[in-house]
Amino acid sequence: MDKKKEEFLAKLRETFRVEAAEHIEAMRGDLVAIVRASEAEHASIVERVFREAHSLKGAARSVSLLGVEALCLELESIFAGVKRKELALSTQTLDAIHSALGILACLCASPGAPSSPEGKDKEQNALAALKRIIRAGEEKPAQVPAVAAVSQPPVVGAPPTPVAVLSSGPDTVRISTQKLGAILLEAEELVGAKIAGTERAASLRALVAEVANWNQQRLHQTARQRRGQEGLIPASELIESELLYTRALESSLRKLAGSAHQDARTLAALIDRLLTDTRKVLLLPCSYLFGNLPVIVHDLANEQSKEADLLVHGEDIEIDRRVLDELKDPLIHLLRNCIDHGIEKSDARRELGKPSRGSVTITVKPVECNRVEITVADDGCGIDADKVKKAAVRLGLLAADEAARLIETEVVGLIFHSGLSTSPIITDLSGRGLGLAIVREKVEKLGGTVTVTSTPGVGTTFVLLVPLSLSTFRGVFVDVAGQHFVIPTASVERVSRVKPDQIKTVENRQTIALGERAVSIVRLKDVLELSGPDGHANGAARPLVVVRAADRQVAFLVDEVRGEQEVMVKSLGHQLVRVRNLSGACISGSGAVIPILNVIDLVESASTVGTSAPIDAAHDTEPTRHARLLVAEDSITSRTLLKNILEGAGYEVVATVDGMDALTRLKSEEFDLVVSDVDMPRLNGFELTAAVRANKKLAELPVVLVTALGSQKDREYGMEVGANAYIVKSDFDQSNLIEIVGRLL
Repeated sequence: MDKKKEEFLAKLRETFRVEAAEHIEAMRGDLVAIVRASEAEHASIVERVFREAHSLKGAARSVSLLGVEALCLELESIFAGVKRKELALSTQTLDAIHSALGILACLCASPGAPSSPEGKDKEQNALAALKRIIRAGEEKPAQVPAVAAVSQPPVVGAPPTPVAVLSSGPDTVRISTQKLGAILLEAEELVGAKIAGTERAASLRALVAEVANWNQQRLHQTARQRRGQEGLIPASELIESELLYTRALESSLRKLAGSAHQDARTLAALIDRLLTDTRKVLLLPCSYLFGNLPVIVHDLANEQSKEADLLVHGEDIEIDRRVLDELKDPLIHLLRNCIDHGIEKSDARRELGKPSRGSVTITVKPVECNRVEITVADDGCGIDADKVKKAAVRLGLLAADEAARLIETEVVGLIFHSGLSTSPIITDLSGRGLGLAIVREKVEKLGGTVTVTSTPGVGTTFVLLVPLSLSTFRGVFVDVAGQHFVIPTASVERVSRVKPDQIKTVENRQTIALGERAVSIVRLKDVLELSGPDGHANGAARPLVVVRAADRQVAFLVDEVRGEQEVMVKSLGHQLVRVRNLSGACISGSGAVIPILNVIDLVESASTVGTSAPIDAAHDTEPTRHARLLVAEDSITSRTLLKNILEGAGYEVVATVDGMDALTRLKSEEFDLVVSDVDMPRLNGFELTAAVRANKKLAELPVVLVTALGSQKDREYGMEVGANAYIVKSDFDQSNLIEIVGRLL
């Protein structure tokens, strides 16, 4: 086969991969749904699966995938036999078909790739199992209902058809032509704004040229007056002429300003609509996420010799695809938890008066503040509080007497701690105590929360509250110690003011009464380790922001609350993957980089802040710091962040754009320490360190390298050229940096 044909076949197989995923997921969903469907619905479901198998067979033939074609042919034959009432979809038959679909999924995930010997054996075994089913049907025609496993009426509220599947490749997504049409229309409307902007620019250039010409004439006139030349315009006429000209100029500027204002409003409206519709492109129905979950529940239940169905409500609600991708692992962990710890075996359920088949229900519904609530509930045995207490004590999370005093809601919350498990043994399904810890970590990373409630003998319900979109959110802008920060509005419970006499000390911590509850109150600048006075008169009311993370509330004192507005989230970059108390940054209208605070971290950090003096301006004094630091970093985001952190610790900081710029400043100014990146243009961090050590005047100057290069070889080379400390950005923690700087000074 020549090169062009190979390239064409590769493209064709990539298209087939996406199409095959749709067919396989549709068949899996139908086969799970048929178990709980009524007999009247069996025929239509079997017909759909038959057509999917037939379509996949034809697609496989067109790209020369003989193994896929052979398996699809046997599946097609089985469902043709079921349609003719010659075969029954017994439990054993369904298991064999599910196994074959798993093999098909592997084959279609990398079409054309050579199979391993083990993979070929599995393929042949699946093919042989399907052929045995067909032979058994030919030898003894079925005299049983189409689905032997169905012996009860359908579950109330269960969808009659499987959850819709929207497949997409790793870097592609399917969008409706309606959404694309709306975006195209709005993009075309921007042409008008572009033309208007060009005209305004031309008008301004003409106005500038006119003023420049007038100024030139005025200079000539003044020069002639100084030389005493004749034929000059009288001063009174000149003044009147200038007055008329400035009035005309003012009128022109007013018209231009009015047109520019109108253009700005039009452009703002167009951009807002375009952004809204463009975001909708990344919004996918929850069915994109839920498509494979019924199969997972089916497989998990089979592994545990249990019977369970998955019911989904709200699968048509659209969420940002990035959020859906992040929720995949948490939902799978929750389903594992429901099947392993919640749903009882069929015999035990019947003894308790429950249906023999357990149910797990996922419900999605939008809530206020651009968020969505995802509920995962099972009708199993609930959470055993005593087992959780014993596991917590065994893990060392709390003492036995403390465990005895916990109320039920506090006990249930312990299940999210890493390492805690009530399972008696460790299996591939559970027992390691990581699943629910991962759920909490992933959800909180999205800026969401997860809560759980449980009733013994009735079931357990997990509630995930996550944002609909990751790109923008509304934030409260606050000032702390002369710096600006943003707190996500979704985590803010209230904003108010508090007087010092309203602050009480409870159990050696300062608190404020909110309703009937005492809430801890701390200075935000103490949590962020910033220095500087609070800027409020003694006894004056202070701005207060109350935030909530999960079931914990904390009140933070700030210098000023500037208001609330929508902000665009900017990542801190791969160099700063995890910075305590920060979740990202945004750009203000003036171009300043403003950090976005991580509320989960803030609440955790607030609990570690030691008991301070009473909150009063009279006790706030600015520490005396004389150290002057030089930061060398070519990334503006990292440079700004490092500068803010070090200035927040009380140091005077000068930032430079690369190693050469830093070395120039070092030769002309006095500094006490250098913090430098390594990978920079002109002069990298290693070369800068070597140059510092080679200079007699600078040889003793401490150098801290903060870099993304984390290999042992790079660390050793950093020490070899003379660096005093080497911090890898992927493990970056601002307190660690401040501690190292303080120690070196």
